[in-house]
Amino acid sequence: MKISDHESNMQIIKDVSSNFTSTFCGDMFSFALGLMLLHATGMSISFGLSMIIMPIVTLVGLVPIGNLVDTYKHKQILMISLAIRIIALFIYAVTIERFVGTGKLIPTVIFLIINYASVNVSNSGYMASVHELVNTGHIQKLNSLSQSAASFASTFSPIVAAALYVLVGFEWFVIFQLFAHVIALLILSTMHFHYSKSIQPESTIIKESQFGKFKVGINYLMSHHFLRYLISVALFLNFIFAVTNVGLPFIVVQHLHLGNVTLGLLNSADALGMLIGNLIISVSPELRRLARILAVTMVTMAIGISGVGFLLLVNPSKLLVQSAGSLMLFAVGLSLAFMNTPFGIYMQKTVPAEIMGRVSSTEMSLNMMSIPLGTVFYSFIFQRFPNGMVFVLSGVVMVSFTLLTMPKFIHMQMPDQDGVVEESRQ
Repeated sequence: MKISDHESNMQIIKDVSSNFTSTFCGDMFSFALGLMLLHATGMSISFGLSMIIMPIVTLVGLVPIGNLVDTYKHKQILMISLAIRIIALFIYAVTIERFVGTGKLIPTVIFLIINYASVNVSNSGYMASVHELVNTGHIQKLNSLSQSAASFASTFSPIVAAALYVLVGFEWFVIFQLFAHVIALLILSTMHFHYSKSIQPESTIIKESQFGKFKVGINYLMSHHFLRYLISVALFLNFIFAVTNVGLPFIVVQHLHLGNVTLGLLNSADALGMLIGNLIISVSPELRRLARILAVTMVTMAIGISGVGFLLLVNPSKLLVQSAGSLMLFAVGLSLAFMNTPFGIYMQKTVPAEIMGRVSSTEMSLNMMSIPLGTVFYSFIFQRFPNGMVFVLSGVVMVSFTLLTMPKFIHMQMPDQDGVVEESRQ
């Protein structure tokens, strides 16, 4: 059954509403959780606990989650996953006060393991179910608006959380998060999933081994050269972008003493660029020249990162960093939107629905592992070379990577409405 444009638009409204509510309350909860643990334990790991647990859970769940998503109906998986998150959060809420000091880390670690396992299932399930929610012509709109909602929530949720934490305390953030999960579950229950008739019977699929089923997705990735290249680009960018995550706080606050406000403005400019970029994509005609878009965005990001590096090298004034730096990072965020969203669209239009769970699970796991590697690498570099030249050289590496690898794929285009991948002849 073909999904109509009207139904696709209604599904998009529901998805964006759910995504915004969940992301906004989720980010506030994470911020409040870090503050609560910091006050209770006095340990610096309080805000970094999630970054340690998330990659481990993602790696452990790589095979079973991919197989799970490709075996059962996606709506059932998403609803059960969200219900588990609600139950885990409720149990955490009623037990956390029974622990004191560093003891609070015990229930928190257990909760985060369950929570991130559920989030990974939901993320892979969502990626695999896009074709069941909207028609092909609305995939770009769905992805860009969902990313816009997430960017908006991520930009403003820490500000709201910081103000509210002083007034209401951690308990209310748990209530906000429970409320968001319940709202998301109710919205999900009203969404119509149009399942493909080509789905294999569960009894047939389950007879295969876990690794045997997962190997099908790996084989697809190995045979699809451009998709494999796109995932390599994503890994490279996640690694390189640690230069801003690690370097900006260290150089701006610790080395140049330009203050937390300056750092906040720079981070907000980056997030605002992503928000504006995704809004532009949502109202743009269907993106076609995929490889050329990616090449331009990578060079733009490299110039922006190098520009920030040069700016930090010249002992600038606070006002100059706040204004010029914000413009450069806005351009980086804008370009990043034109990198991330088209990549997601390409995967959803290219990868067969019956193996999307395994492919997306592999892609997310690889990306998750590259982030801590980049963080460790740049932490080591900035400890020894605390200046903007690290940003400049990172930008040069990005340009070099693009010029060396992109020409082979420069004619690749976004698949058409029927999922056919084309090459540009111009």
